[in-house]
This record gives sequence, C-alpha cells and structure tokens, in this order.
Amino acid sequence: MRQLLNILIVALFLVASTATAEEPVPPNAAKRKQRREESSAPRRGAAKGTPAPSRLIVPVWRPSGIQGPWKLEDFRAKVGATPLTLRGGRFDDSPLLLFVAIDFSADLILTESAKDSLANTLRGAGENLLAGLLRIPEQPMVIVDPTANREQFIEAMKGLPMSGRAGLFEMVEVIAGVTSPLVREHPVRVAVLYLTDSEISNYREDYTNPVINRSDARDLSRRFPDALIREKVSSLTNTLQRSSVPMFVVHLNYRNDTLNEAYQTGLRRLAESTGGRGVFCRSIAEIPVAVGDMVNAIQAMGMLEVEAPGSLSGSFTITLESDLGSLTYRSQFQPPR
Repeated sequence: MRQLLNILIVALFLVASTATAEEPVPPNAAKRKQRREESSAPRRGAAKGTPAPSRLIVPVWRPSGIQGPWKLEDFRAKVGATPLTLRGGRFDDSPLLLFVAIDFSADLILTESAKDSLANTLRGAGENLLAGLLRIPEQPMVIVDPTANREQFIEAMKGLPMSGRAGLFEMVEVIAGVTSPLVREHPVRVAVLYLTDSEISNYREDYTNPVINRSDARDLSRRFPDALIREKVSSLTNTLQRSSVPMFVVHLNYRNDTLNEAYQTGLRRLAESTGGRGVFCRSIAEIPVAVGDMVNAIQAMGMLEVEAPGSLSGSFTITLESDLGSLTYRSQFQPPR
C-alpha cells in the first residue's frame, strides 16, 4: 500500500505543480481511457441525456457521547427536499491518511512546541492512522509517505528547518488537488492538517493592497485594505468546494492587526468550507491543546459516500440527518471535476 501511495502522490504533485506539456501516448493509454469512460458512463437505465450522478465524500462527526460502531442506516441525506442515496461509508475501521503540511517561517519557539505536541499526540494515536509529511515553502514537497511508523515521521518532522516564507495560502489548492483523488479512488479516510505560523506580509505575493493615490480620500484602497485577501479567499473557497478532503488549520501565532485578522478569518473560512476547522493560538500554552484536539477530531471523523443528481450545478447544500442527534458535517459542495 505504501508503494502505491508513494507513486500516486509523487505523480500527482508533479502534474499539479508543473505546466501541462504534450507527451508521447503510452501503449496502454487507449485501454485505460476506455476503462475510465466505461466507469464514468451513466448507469444502465438512466434516461438518455441525463447527466451521470456525482459521488460526494462528506466528512461527518456523530454527536458527542455516542459510542459503538458506526451504522450507515443511522444517516439520511438530502438536497432541499430531495432524498439522496448513501452508497457507503468509511468509519473507525477504515485507514486514515493524515497529511501534515508544515508552514513554519517565523518563530522557532512556537514551531518547536508544535512539533513536540504533534509528536506526543501521534504516539498515542490509533493504529490505523498513517501520517505523511509535506513541506510547503514555494511548492509542496513530500518528506515522508503515509506511514504507521510514528518515529520515522517524528524524526523527519523535527529535522525540518524554517522555510523563510509563508506558503499555505498559495499551496492549499495544489494540495487539495493532489489528495482528493486518494479519497475518491481508495476506501480510506483522508485529511490534511496545516501547522503554520504564517502572517500575510510574509508571502511572496503582495496581499497588502497598498493605497494607490494617497491624495485622494475617496481611494477605495483606503477603505478596503483587505480587499485582495478577501478576493483570494473567495477564489480558493470556490475551488475547494470541488475537493473531497477536509483541511484543518492550527495557527500558532494569532495576530490582531487588520490585515492579519482578515487573513486568519480567511483561513478559518477555507477550512470550514471543506468540512474541517481552524484554531488560532494566542499563547504557547495553547499549542499542545490545539494540536491534540485537532488530531483527535480528525480521528473521530467518518466519511459518507453520497450520490447526488448530476443535474446539480454551482454551489449546493447537502443536509445530513440522524436519529442519533445533531451531526457536524460538511454541507457546501460543488460537483467535483
């Protein structure tokens, strides 16, 4: 399994982070194309011209205090008043691939605390959790393939240096594009955990929206200094609504200036749009709790395979219900490409 994931991850990163180029057609390309077309063809009996159903992967958490095995029949899904078909689920007994993306650029004390906290948490994690390590300075780098060998992962993580530049904002789309095929093509649960101390002024791209005309009091850049940040977040949110992997963010250093508050709000919005969540630490004492709680939440996650009508377009809302009580789940989607 590890060799398969290694080949798939490396291949997908190369495709996602480089420009598309013409290549010779492999000898078996025609057969693979035929199999893909057959697997994506509409189901037998579907009306001619009816779009094929979309298969959505929905992260879900049961109400706190619910124990025992997950049961697919405990859940119901719908869009508006239209019931949806549940095709399956990945629960406690399914492998969990946790990709940890490191984006450290500023504070050594905070980052060492985060590394120690994650190491301690992983040592006590469930046996079916396989941790992979990514580093995201200018482009994602696979440092460790998903592995059950916690000490190998921890040793590699502790040896990672500072990148010098923030990269989370600019690499989140690439990582989503790489990890989504894993959860869609294999019977596993997948999540990405970002550990970051980033601030908006430390990106290579300038998101500060400087005042264009200082003599003009009506210059909109005076009134909306965070406009570029909000535009970036909106663009990424639209993209991530097509992905299938939730992202979780632990930010080590909350900042309260206007631009960084807009940036941090944007990170939280991105995480929540995928069914994940974000937490922002205001002191070093909060880091171990934040990291531990986030990994525990990821381990408690189930994933439902929901079949949605192919006629749905744009952004739509899924509703999950259960007799168990109120569920926490991802609700916003766009049809996956």
